[in-house]
Amino acid sequence: MHNGSLSNHNRLRENLRREGIRFVSENDTEVAAGYLAWRLREGASLQQALEGCLDDLDGFYTFAVGTRDGFAVMRDPIACKPAVMAETDDWVAMASEYRAIAVLPGADGARSWEPEPARVYVWERERVA
Repeated sequence: MHNGSLSNHNRLRENLRREGIRFVSENDTEVAAGYLAWRLREGASLQQALEGCLDDLDGFYTFAVGTRDGFAVMRDPIACKPAVMAETDDWVAMASEYRAIAVLPGADGARSWEPEPARVYVWERERVA
């Protein structure tokens, strides 16, 4: 999920095409997804891939990213897009305003907060050897 606007998406799209990433639209959200897919393919962890956004993406954005093994959230350094998080032992939720979370079972006992700018929050499934 991407909420925001990337000002360098055209240049980044061309760089990613040279890396073998394919696009079907001119949308900046697809570029953000392509960037993260490329970083993960190159061996970055979900945390590292999102941290790379801080150096490589220009604009304002909030990301919620799910993979087979985890879930992560990050806001750009300016954090002009609204975001709220809530977490219980059973779930993690994100929305642009708390009232969307308030209806979830156990929301009244959830730990709630606004994600800090330029900080990556990651929840990953423990891997069994």
